[in-house]
Amino acid sequence: MLSIRELRDRAVIRPIKRAVEDQLLDLPGVTGVDIGVKHRAGASTGQQVIVVSVIRKKPRELLVPGTCIPGDVFGIPTDVIEEQPVLQHIHCARNEPLTPRQRRSERTGVVRGGSGLTPCRAVYLAPPTVAEAGDYRRIGTLGAVVTGTAPTVVPMGLTTFDVGCLDDAWAVGDRMVDPEGGRVHAELARAALSGRVDAAAVTIAPGLETSCTVDGIGPVTGHTTAYPGELVRKNGFGTGLTPGVVVSVDATVRIDHGEALGVRVLREQIRVAAAELRFCGPGDAGAAVLDPSGRIIGLHVAGSRGGAVGFASPIADVLAELDVELCTESQQIRV
Repeated sequence: MLSIRELRDRAVIRPIKRAVEDQLLDLPGVTGVDIGVKHRAGASTGQQVIVVSVIRKKPRELLVPGTCIPGDVFGIPTDVIEEQPVLQHIHCARNEPLTPRQRRSERTGVVRGGSGLTPCRAVYLAPPTVAEAGDYRRIGTLGAVVTGTAPTVVPMGLTTFDVGCLDDAWAVGDRMVDPEGGRVHAELARAALSGRVDAAAVTIAPGLETSCTVDGIGPVTGHTTAYPGELVRKNGFGTGLTPGVVVSVDATVRIDHGEALGVRVLREQIRVAAAELRFCGPGDAGAAVLDPSGRIIGLHVAGSRGGAVGFASPIADVLAELDVELCTESQQIRV
């Protein structure tokens, strides 16, 4: 957990970071702007600074004049790291069998957080995105069960815009399949790809039992705001149950959403660092990130290559933009 001094330092840096992040994002190769601890020769200095992420660090003498990241901004030092956030879904050839990428720890037949989700609609992809050109399905995670607020309480599942919508050709009613069972799982109901949220809600198919739990973690007890230093967990379809530590709630990242949607900027995202080998990987997009009390803090959207770092949209923003409410342990829904 951050000290009071570190929290105060971040509060001072935050408005400056917000004021200059667009100019920094416009520099060649920059992928993100955040607040964090400065490192020198691989060791932490303990100083809170503006952290600028780039695809690849280069010697200053090789950079075009005017494209260098300044050593400080309005007196706030900067630190430069190599990091490229990428969306975390799996692409599966249309005719390839849909098989689970991890072992489920609880019984099947019940829709719960941590299960897989894939649209029936395929997208055409070509190298270098995939090895061979063709039609592909996209697989991600149904992170948690929610309910619509009007006109009636309808059970839905949370995932990301990129998993639920694929591209700009999406429509309400697009069908979703359970990649582990192949049955129709849900239909796309709502979606949001904004400056702070990458999310979608899918209506659960009639007759399916739902559980207000996350597989391998337990009941969802509510939602809360993330804070740096907090221990968290997620269960994604790709890498399963993994622990992490919230290191920032100020991450602004540039993410390539493909040819149809282009590069989008997500602001004030939650940055989670792996507590063990890695926190996330392909197939985890849409996973709920929970604190030790079972409260959801965010919806996992993207991660660094290799999965050492994950990025999540704050859950309060997700719920507000989709106009849904979390299904908690006191509820059990069957339609």
